[in-house]
Amino acid sequence: MKHDRTLDSASGPKFHEFLDWARETGESRDTVYEIEKVAARLDLTEEELDLVPVDLGYFERVIAASPYGAVSRSNDLDAARKRGNSRVRTALKRFLAARGLQAPDAAVRAGYDRAIGFIVENEGFVDSGALFTTSTHRPFLLVRARARLALPDLDQAEFDRLWRDATPDGRKSLRKFARRVEEFRRGHNTWPELAVLLPREDFVVPAASDRARRIPWESLPANFRADAEEVFRQTLRQPSDMKEWAKEQMRLGRSVIEIDAEIAARVGDKKKKLPKNIETALAGYRQATTWLLRESHAPETGFAGLGTLRDAFTTDALEAACAAQIARSAASPTLKNAHESSTLWSRFTNLTTIARHGLRDPEILARIRLVRMFHADYVLSPIEMTADAEAICNRLQKSPHLAAAFVNAPARLGDISTKQLAAASTDFAKDRALRLSACAAAYAIQVSRALRPANLFMTRSKATPGCPRNLTWIVEKEHAEIRFTSGEVKNGETVIVQVRGDDARILWEWERVHRPALMKLRGIDASPYLFPGTAAPRLRKAALKLPIGCMSVASIMELWDLGDRQLGLGLTPHQCRHALATLMLAVRPGDFATVASVLANTEQVARRHYGKDSGEAAAVAVRESLLAHHPDIFARMKRRP
Repeated sequence: MKHDRTLDSASGPKFHEFLDWARETGESRDTVYEIEKVAARLDLTEEELDLVPVDLGYFERVIAASPYGAVSRSNDLDAARKRGNSRVRTALKRFLAARGLQAPDAAVRAGYDRAIGFIVENEGFVDSGALFTTSTHRPFLLVRARARLALPDLDQAEFDRLWRDATPDGRKSLRKFARRVEEFRRGHNTWPELAVLLPREDFVVPAASDRARRIPWESLPANFRADAEEVFRQTLRQPSDMKEWAKEQMRLGRSVIEIDAEIAARVGDKKKKLPKNIETALAGYRQATTWLLRESHAPETGFAGLGTLRDAFTTDALEAACAAQIARSAASPTLKNAHESSTLWSRFTNLTTIARHGLRDPEILARIRLVRMFHADYVLSPIEMTADAEAICNRLQKSPHLAAAFVNAPARLGDISTKQLAAASTDFAKDRALRLSACAAAYAIQVSRALRPANLFMTRSKATPGCPRNLTWIVEKEHAEIRFTSGEVKNGETVIVQVRGDDARILWEWERVHRPALMKLRGIDASPYLFPGTAAPRLRKAALKLPIGCMSVASIMELWDLGDRQLGLGLTPHQCRHALATLMLAVRPGDFATVASVLANTEQVARRHYGKDSGEAAAVAVRESLLAHHPDIFARMKRRP
């Protein structure tokens, strides 16, 4: 959740005024209840609603997307959230219209209604004579709900506004809407009844503003890449390389004193920790380099004239890259706040390593240190990032029933998937139900032993040449073991996950029954991954020949979001680690060693994240509440590793 990013004191009505208006004007009791729930959904008190702007764009980006499990225990949270959002959205439009801030939309909606009605009447199977495929009208629904202009009057400026206010899912619908409008306008002779209802122009989908311009490494000049790769090779010089180099220098007749001094200079004053994964380290160096070049080279001029890597390390380039990173974070509703992100820490760490061990240039190293000092407030190392952990602890403290929802997540998602699959009559419905089964399996693993997302979604159920499987069934349907060797884990630890009981049954049903069905439905011929797709792993492991066939990051987040709509937890895959740690401390207060073992961290990191007052208080509160309402839950938790 990032609602705090947009809380401000700007002019315009605030949410507490909207709530007062709803109570005074006789809005329905259910609508008032939903408006009152907004504070809890955003983790605010009712008095703090004066910080929340009354704005439809803010509502769609932040409030509508906020977790709903803290304010509802409905058996169908997804439907409850949609219903609640619809009530607040409709009342919000009435409030804005009453304040003269938004015109009544009856006339605006009329054109959309006619266009949508025509499309719906002619949807179906094209092979059977239908004009349009099923769900062709769906992108028009979002535009009808958000647009301030009638459909024929819709222009690029209004489309851009809708784009700025939309969530990531909403932007997907807007892309489809733009594509549909273009198709319909080209077919004006085929569908004349529809042509008169359409906008008068096609729409250009804006470039994503919250993501940096991508610079493929191969797009840089060949001579620059060759120079940079040589510097990276020097940076990653292994002990065996140093030995060979020293022997070669001795054969050339150099003094052993000179050779020893140069080796000491290469290693540096501090002991250098050699990376366990060379490919990952190289990827980090390349990312840091393109990050440094992005703002100092405009897209229209390209990288012509780019010389050596050493020339790129200017103070202006470092300053510009930092300023752009902070500005992107501040402007985006989806990126982390700049003072809560470790991106700058990662970039500076890689650049410092290159300067110290590759370029071995004290002046460049001093520049990096100075610029890092200028932006010290935004250079946050991962071990300092306890905000997520504290937020999860606080959420469980205020809504302890969410802890039970987390532990029961695999079973709940599995039941919903089974019911939806039995009722599914279209490929779309089957696909959705099968993806819910995949999410149930992912939760079965996370609740057993919360993995880092990179490991969770790279789990392999079949070996390939040079790459063993991770998943082994000890007893089918009853006990599965998932094993990651040290080369696959971020900090080099070996991780073993034991999935037992009902969670094992859910995992077995996904792997043996629903996974093949989803692959067939999506046309995926083969994949060794437990969660199959068509993408290639983003960062390949040096010790393994990871094959293609995994899910893309976007598909993973869509899958997880689909499950979270049913659970209302508001957790990301990584935040499951924080939730599991909090529950374990509720079971075993003060046992940071066990928490560290389960999360494959050090005890020091576990204490830093979960040893503060908020974490301990949350554990106590969760324990008391769960013992009162779910007396068997701790027995279940103790059976977990």
